[in-house]
Amino acid sequence: MDYRSTRVAASATSWIASAVLFTFISYQSTEGFGILGGAIIISALFFATFMTRRSLFQQWDEIIYHRSFNRGSTKLMSNFTERIRTCFTMPEFIAAIREDLERELDASAVLIKSNTWDLVYSSPATLTADPSLIPALKRNFRELSEGIGFLDERYSLTVNTQAARGFFILARGYYLFIFARSCASVDPDAYRILHGEILIFFDRVLTVAKLFQIATLSKEWRQIADTQKTFLPKKLPEHPKLGLAAYFRPLVNVSGDFYDAIQVDDDRILLVMGDVSGKGLAAALIMGIAINTIRASVDKTDLAGLLHKVDYAIREMGFEDKYTVLFLGLADLKKNMLRYINAAMPAQFLIVLTVHGPVVKRLESNNGIVGLVPLSEVEIEEVELRTDDVIILSTDGLTELESLEGVSLEASPEFARLLAESNGLAPDDLVDRLATLGETYIGDKALRDDITILAGKVGRLWD
Repeated sequence: MDYRSTRVAASATSWIASAVLFTFISYQSTEGFGILGGAIIISALFFATFMTRRSLFQQWDEIIYHRSFNRGSTKLMSNFTERIRTCFTMPEFIAAIREDLERELDASAVLIKSNTWDLVYSSPATLTADPSLIPALKRNFRELSEGIGFLDERYSLTVNTQAARGFFILARGYYLFIFARSCASVDPDAYRILHGEILIFFDRVLTVAKLFQIATLSKEWRQIADTQKTFLPKKLPEHPKLGLAAYFRPLVNVSGDFYDAIQVDDDRILLVMGDVSGKGLAAALIMGIAINTIRASVDKTDLAGLLHKVDYAIREMGFEDKYTVLFLGLADLKKNMLRYINAAMPAQFLIVLTVHGPVVKRLESNNGIVGLVPLSEVEIEEVELRTDDVIILSTDGLTELESLEGVSLEASPEFARLLAESNGLAPDDLVDRLATLGETYIGDKALRDDITILAGKVGRLWD
């Protein structure tokens, strides 16, 4: 039984067991309490049974998922999918095909441009070397829409996955045909996940190619800046227990600053703030690589894993002097906790409202810079979150602003007063006031760096 069928069966079983248990306990517990007392007991039992079922099913689901995707051909296909998440160029993609499909899965592959049917790559195998293969594929698959499907012995489309000779994915103008006898034993969900990751990969390739093309041919930096802004979130997550707002002002058209807020699930939101060394096209590319690596990662709760992936992706680009500093914070609004990594960023801020007034906690750097040398052990810290707590993330373009007297904004009484008032402000108002303070604090002096701010305010956690 595949993952999806097993999950459905487990869900149905858990609901049936919960209903039986709820009925039995309700019957045993309400006897002699009257209508009102019985109603109160039943309501409490229903809530407790529902929450217990939900928690247990989440644990079962994780067990089912790992058992389904960590064995046999499904595991090998999943390894290929995971490899694609770190690919940023076509040569890297082809290397993944050779090492994870041809070598490990004993498969053959053909990569073709769908509009011209030009051959991009073909495995060095007898099947793919057959001169009749490409004409047969072109005849059978020329007019298809984007998606995934299976091939039979005659290289035609088939719905019989158990007898399939291989499968194909059509994504962003490319056909990827994979021929493997073991494809019938791969969990169907593994194909759907692979299709999604290939779509994301080709989007990355097209975006990076567009940046290089614009920079090389037209030198229109405004267009590069517009392309770069597509890496930033168009809309921040809306959550009843964490309000968010952001401000982004590049010093020049192309910035090295970046931020993101990604809703992981109903209870957790990943907050990202980073600053790439330098400016210009190289900084824009590193920014895009960092954000896309984080967004493409399956487990966004693994902060150490995210940091290692960003570090590896940047170093693979081959720039000798490009790196990033990075803050990753996972706000868990169920456990009321913020787990974070501060990789050489300036201290970020958590403002806690106590009975004695607001207290400013500094989330200091606990790791080194990212992208120059391989990371060793990654340190993760955590702090408690409470109702009306305020999280302020920013790059040094804000906190290191200097007045005419040479006093940094972070050390100024104006900044301290604004932090003390932040618990009573909405996130949008707080970000506006921080940005305005930064722009007016320097007087007649010109800005010397990008300014990026991401603020979050914790809502009523007891709801």
